[in-house]
Amino acid sequence: MIQDDHLALLCQPYGLQPGELQFVRSNQNHVYLCRREDRRCILRISKRRHRSCAQVEAELAWIEFLATQGVRVCRPIPALNGETCGVLSAEGTAYIVTCFEHAPGRKIMPSDIAPPIYEKLGGVLAELHRHTLHLPADHAAQARPHWHESRLLRQDVAELRERLPPAFVKSLAELMGRLRELPVTPQTYGLVHADACLGNCFLDDDQLWVFDFDNCEHGHFVQDFATILYDSIYCRVLNEFADEGMNDRITPLWAGLWRGYAKAGPLAAVDAFQLKNFFLLREAVIYIHYHRTLDVPALSESFKAGLEVMRRNVEEQSHQVDFERLAALSCTVS
Repeated sequence: MIQDDHLALLCQPYGLQPGELQFVRSNQNHVYLCRREDRRCILRISKRRHRSCAQVEAELAWIEFLATQGVRVCRPIPALNGETCGVLSAEGTAYIVTCFEHAPGRKIMPSDIAPPIYEKLGGVLAELHRHTLHLPADHAAQARPHWHESRLLRQDVAELRERLPPAFVKSLAELMGRLRELPVTPQTYGLVHADACLGNCFLDDDQLWVFDFDNCEHGHFVQDFATILYDSIYCRVLNEFADEGMNDRITPLWAGLWRGYAKAGPLAAVDAFQLKNFFLLREAVIYIHYHRTLDVPALSESFKAGLEVMRRNVEEQSHQVDFERLAALSCTVS
């Protein structure tokens, strides 16, 4: 969390006081719930960790573009001076401050985890990909980086080299090299959310809203599928470690996701090779994130055992998920 005297300075451009902010979480950003003009909104404060104001403005430009196309996203709210992205300094630390509309509705609950919610998520993903195809070449959103330029895969790995196993770093480099050889085509590559999980969605009656575009980037559309498969399907059905029934539990949720996407999404099917490799890349990113944010030696033995499974998956470039089964399903579900 940010101390109150710094917070007072950072929220001032929006006419807010620290006492009016409700802390939500700190991860890559410090996130607060607040109210402006009698409506809920989200104040996001970043420490400029490998992110520039220009990159944030490109993120906001894409959100605005999607909103004008009717996609249910949370638009940026300008500060009192009209700017949507402010760079402020508190005792020598530079912060980027932005404010967003708060999504209507509620969080996704464990009781929602069933094919219908994934069908809604697939529909939202289809909208994102379909509208991205029509983003003008000179649009401000095009300034977002490409997936292989991500700070999560470059700066974070470089900073953690002493803490990451050499075999893991080597395997990650090989994995990225293999993925960079994939063809880049207008129908399969464009701006992707890059964190489109159920944790970044709200359900408003029967409508799904998506937010938190902080990691959006140019990438292969299959990346969004791999992220959802990892964060919102695999991790949801995992009984601590993979068991024989895991793929049977995954399949109906994946089928719902693809059924929702197939109605309007530009991808005709998902390639098993691409899905597997981007899934492993996601697991590598989460593994790196844990080493950056947690005191790994102090973790519980069960957590460390889980980290060992993640490390082994990436190093051996194999996984317990049946990607061939899921890819084949994407060719039959409609």
